[in-house]
Amino acid sequence: MTELINKPWFVVKFGGSSVSSLKDWNNIVSIVSQHLSNGYKVAVVHSAFKDVTNQLEQLAKLAVNQSIDEPLNQLLNRHRAMAHELEVDARLLDKWFDNLTQTLANIASKDSLSACDRAEVVAHGELLSSTLGAAFLKKQFTDKYSIEWIDAREVLTSNDDAPKNISECFLNAVCHPRPDSELVNHWSQYDIILSQGFIARNQNGQTVLLGREGSDTSAAYFAAITQAEKLQVWTDVAGMYSTDPNKVAEAKKITHISYNEAFDMAEAGAKVLHPRCLSAVMPYQIPVEIRSTHNPDESGTTIDGHYEESKWVKAIALKQQIPVITLLLGRRGQQPDTLQKVFATINQFGLSSELLASTKESLVMAIETNNSLYSGDILNELSAQLAEVCRSVLVSSSSMITLIGCQASQALWHLMQIDESHMPEQWLLMSHTSSDHHLSMLISDDEGLNILNVLHRNLIK
Repeated sequence: MTELINKPWFVVKFGGSSVSSLKDWNNIVSIVSQHLSNGYKVAVVHSAFKDVTNQLEQLAKLAVNQSIDEPLNQLLNRHRAMAHELEVDARLLDKWFDNLTQTLANIASKDSLSACDRAEVVAHGELLSSTLGAAFLKKQFTDKYSIEWIDAREVLTSNDDAPKNISECFLNAVCHPRPDSELVNHWSQYDIILSQGFIARNQNGQTVLLGREGSDTSAAYFAAITQAEKLQVWTDVAGMYSTDPNKVAEAKKITHISYNEAFDMAEAGAKVLHPRCLSAVMPYQIPVEIRSTHNPDESGTTIDGHYEESKWVKAIALKQQIPVITLLLGRRGQQPDTLQKVFATINQFGLSSELLASTKESLVMAIETNNSLYSGDILNELSAQLAEVCRSVLVSSSSMITLIGCQASQALWHLMQIDESHMPEQWLLMSHTSSDHHLSMLISDDEGLNILNVLHRNLIK
């Protein structure tokens, strides 16, 4: 076992597609070993196995009024099979299996599914996978390095101060961790700590979730607490690209980008990184590196505080099937309390808008769909309640394209140089942020993919 001295920390995060096989875990051992040999202590934060979160969500819904025996057994058997593949003791999972089964039984007895119960069920994905992950690392490193499994709920507490929709408190919680020298001194007796992404607790000790794809955020929280030298996010792609390479074959890898630009990309729909992840590390200037678990020798993308001015767009993001609500306010729009009622109604559902435009008699909002609270049913309920405030509510679907990395005025100039025959018939809405390096546009859904390719071909250099 290594000598226990104050070494700097390195935080590594692995997503569901990076922890779901023996090959993945052998890659993780190699990555962790390299950081240990370079003189770091390592905090490993990882997700549930691939697709398990969705399976648990479905189990929680079925438990209300249907038999769950078959899907529950499938889930348990998958984890037992993974234990067998990793050659670790499957009995380590029993306490989580028992707890999950009891929670589902409680849901069935109440004949309803609360946000609290939903969070408790879904959290088992990370608890099960991390239990196996810690056992595998202990087996691989034997007596060479000391390893400790950490329950993230004992470390991360959500902020309950701001008034929120009750579902948002449990399913889209936010923490505000700070450097904690006392906790870090305690962890310093170990070479490796391993914990879960996505989960935390509230001030009453109840399990909460950090929103879909929240494991990035968890890792950033651990980086902030330990004042890590770097946060590495290991995923199934080797970095951030100028656009989604699955939609544009000519997409180019971005080797370096600033915090603000990466945040804009994540907010605009780039799925590699969660926006809150960057909010947690930016105050402490902790660099973030995105790498591929499946190609660990390939260079990735570094995100830090250094901004490089550019006359050309650095990245283009596309979000499709964004619900757009148009409120025809009529004379009500001139009444001071009308907009207040509109936004209070939206806040009641825990939703927010991507883009917003208003006149005296109308209001157009593109609704954020990345929120874990969003669903088609919620949108219908929201529309019905807004109809009580407004003369008319029209719901449609659009695509949002966001240009990132150069001044909005420069981006508009570039847009004007493109042959208009290749451009949308109509820009439904256009907006840019106060940073002036982020220009977003709404267009019809059926034009989204084609316009993305046109803009990438003309604006990315």
